[in-house]
Amino acid sequence: MNPFFPPRRRYKGASREAVETLLPFVSFIPGRTYPHYWQIEPSYDSYPQACADGREYAAHLLQWLKDNPLLVGSGLLGRIARDIDFANAQQRGVWVAFFNHLERVLALGLRRLDVFAHVDGQHDYHHAVEASFELEGKVRKA
Repeated sequence: MNPFFPPRRRYKGASREAVETLLPFVSFIPGRTYPHYWQIEPSYDSYPQACADGREYAAHLLQWLKDNPLLVGSGLLGRIARDIDFANAQQRGVWVAFFNHLERVLALGLRRLDVFAHVDGQHDYHHAVEASFELEGKVRKA
């Protein structure tokens, strides 16, 4: 293992925000009341090193998801994508390798999943939730 990589760890914890800030690329920054989800080195000496860090960050995210199954679907990947500076050419290798590694692991996990049957089940679940809200007279925010 590269000695410059963040320490590998498990991510079980009490609260979502506390657990998320344990990720090596998530931290609080001045002037912001919520975490910044892509705080990484400002620049890299080489594209291969940036890619190596991106793969390592992806592995940390994957371990976080594995350790916190009840928080999967809470929007963490969207918050990460929102905070990435895609215009920063010196960090391009990090986010390219980060997303590429996530794609590879997704493909491994999808080998035995009927994706359309799964999404149909998700549609049915969310339809039932909406129906229960209507029966209870609750209004969902858009």
